[in-house]
Amino acid sequence: MGRKKKNRGANRNTRQKGDNEVTVRRTERKTYEEAEKKNETFEKYYKDQNIISDEAEWKKFMEVNATILPTAFRITGSRRHAFELRDLMKREHIPKLIQIQLEIDQKSEPIKPLPWYPNELGWQHSASRMTIKKDPIFQTFHRWLVAETEVGNISRQEAVSMIPPLLLDVKPNHWVLDMCAAPGSKTAQIIEAIHANDAQEIGIPSGIVIANDSDSKRSYMLVHQTKRLRSPCLLVTNHDAQHFPNIHLKKSSPPVQFDRILVDVPCSGDGTMRKNLTIWSNWNIGNAIGLHPTQVNILLRGAQLAKEGGRLVYSTCSLNPLENEAVVAEVLRRSRGNLILVDVNDRLPELRKVPGMTSWKVMSKEGSWVSSLDDINPKYRKKYAKSLWMPPDVEKLNLTRCIRIYPHLQDTGGFFIAVFEKIGIIKDVSVLDDTTSNDENGGENSITESVDNVEADSTTIKYECNDDVNDIEEMNQDDSVSTKRPSITNQSIKGSHKRIRTNESTTTFKSNCENEEEKPKGKQTGEVFIFLGSDNEDIPLIREFYGLSEDFKTDQLLVRSENEKNKILYLVSDSVKQVLSATDVHKLRLVNTGIKIFTRQDTNEPVKCPFRFNAEGMYTVYPYLSNKRVINFGLKEVRILLSEPTPLFDQFDEKIREQLESFEIGCIVAYIDPSQEEEIVFRTKVPIVLPIWRAHKSLNLLYRKEDRKVLELRVQSYFNEEK
Repeated sequence: MGRKKKNRGANRNTRQKGDNEVTVRRTERKTYEEAEKKNETFEKYYKDQNIISDEAEWKKFMEVNATILPTAFRITGSRRHAFELRDLMKREHIPKLIQIQLEIDQKSEPIKPLPWYPNELGWQHSASRMTIKKDPIFQTFHRWLVAETEVGNISRQEAVSMIPPLLLDVKPNHWVLDMCAAPGSKTAQIIEAIHANDAQEIGIPSGIVIANDSDSKRSYMLVHQTKRLRSPCLLVTNHDAQHFPNIHLKKSSPPVQFDRILVDVPCSGDGTMRKNLTIWSNWNIGNAIGLHPTQVNILLRGAQLAKEGGRLVYSTCSLNPLENEAVVAEVLRRSRGNLILVDVNDRLPELRKVPGMTSWKVMSKEGSWVSSLDDINPKYRKKYAKSLWMPPDVEKLNLTRCIRIYPHLQDTGGFFIAVFEKIGIIKDVSVLDDTTSNDENGGENSITESVDNVEADSTTIKYECNDDVNDIEEMNQDDSVSTKRPSITNQSIKGSHKRIRTNESTTTFKSNCENEEEKPKGKQTGEVFIFLGSDNEDIPLIREFYGLSEDFKTDQLLVRSENEKNKILYLVSDSVKQVLSATDVHKLRLVNTGIKIFTRQDTNEPVKCPFRFNAEGMYTVYPYLSNKRVINFGLKEVRILLSEPTPLFDQFDEKIREQLESFEIGCIVAYIDPSQEEEIVFRTKVPIVLPIWRAHKSLNLLYRKEDRKVLELRVQSYFNEEK
């Protein structure tokens, strides 16, 4: 067939969202403030569900829902300098911001710490877009925020989205699975928890984070979001979470089970209406009814993958009991006593919350209340899972241990969280006799214990509970805020293959395609992961040239290209290596893993070691270096380094120049220690480590153009100077 030509002119005033085309004339674009925020069906449904019984409180709930969601962010808690960064912000930025906001915009709340987030590392402000644009002090703060976000010191994330990872209680030695991970803000929190001891201990944590998403495009977005944390403990995969495969590290070993599992499932997303205009206009009960079986299946699969004594956290950005308590109840019952709800009321004591519901009703897609599946028109009955309705033993399930977050309680979005502990082996997850659906319903909620040979074959719809994009300015720039994520089919995760090679063997595997005609034609390409063998000739050269400690595990280095001679060396943790070396790793659709540590430098000059440090892995490898290739810089030298692309040795003081000339040509490391400067010069004591190429007579900072700009902003913030 001929290729259909695109109508280029037609795209100028339209936007396409996933599988559904949404046409929005730019002249008709409305901001959140201007748009009508009313939906009678939504109000009637939740009023009848009695999620809030007090009339005055209900009115407040609806009023807050119609206001713009504040911007929230958190300081990366695993970094050595987290508290210092917090104190810098409190000392240099916060007082000025509060004063300016009170003068310009007295209606909005000034910037303040989230009272329930530990150690004042979570913050929130509701400054308007106009305030941010008008005032230079807000602009300075915004630039600082962006710079620190780019280097992983700060993450912008919706406040309620920060709660599930906190309740997951991740430790550095835990094996963690994030089943529906994109866009990645919760994954980033989990990674931070894995690296919680980095400030006190040298070494790579023994834990691992497997971040999974069913959408291949969102999986790569997940890589982008988590890359700035620079963790060798992260492995990104692309699977339908309902059928996440078993992993056997050795042929005779049982499948891997996880210490912690986050189950942040696809949901209708009506808790996000403070940032999502389409919820107001498009809300209907059908989304919750349709998603319920998928949510049950994902949580059940998570329960199977957890180890005994392990913890699962189930969460949605929905207020609907059909997606929340009904799902929790069904999974508890089908786990047959091997899964229990954990009471976490003593955690995050400053968090205002409401207990889970123990009574709810089901509304049909036609808008009428129905007391049982038998009341549904037989023609449409198969679209309803019987588990939507309250089970007969609902009072025994302790659903009040679930957590509901309403927007008016602490000026946030809406959210639901349930924390589980697995106390026994789950062998049978079949539907119980008293909730077995009739033949027409087809047992849609069933899931089997063994999924070794099961591949993704379902369509998943997920509403955008995008935690990262909650900045008011960014939100208002969008022509049409879409809440529904594009439908995911088999096609989105077919056609890629990965190869794993150790020094002993190579394994090649491809995604399964049910229909042979759907296989992509021509040569297939994909990521290759090849671990360096102990006899690799580059390792001794690197170790000797940089004075690399024997404690640095070079057997955890890999390359991802068969065609170039070790162009880039990536580092993974021991746990990631175990997974990549597993006997059935071919079942995993691998997307990304490893951080760049060394890069082969192309140069015309004779050089003893062509490998240079990569900025991405600089802080990871630095503790293992001797002083052989390290030079101490101060504020003056940093200014020179940033003044031009290749500053000459002659531009530095004699002492520094002599040190530079003493190094052989190749990569060196500049260490900037604020504690060695006068206190009046530095605003903080945060050290900076920079990879630099020492050429014949000049230096070259090994940063991309974008990274240089970020560093310049950081320097302006860290040092007592303004540009």
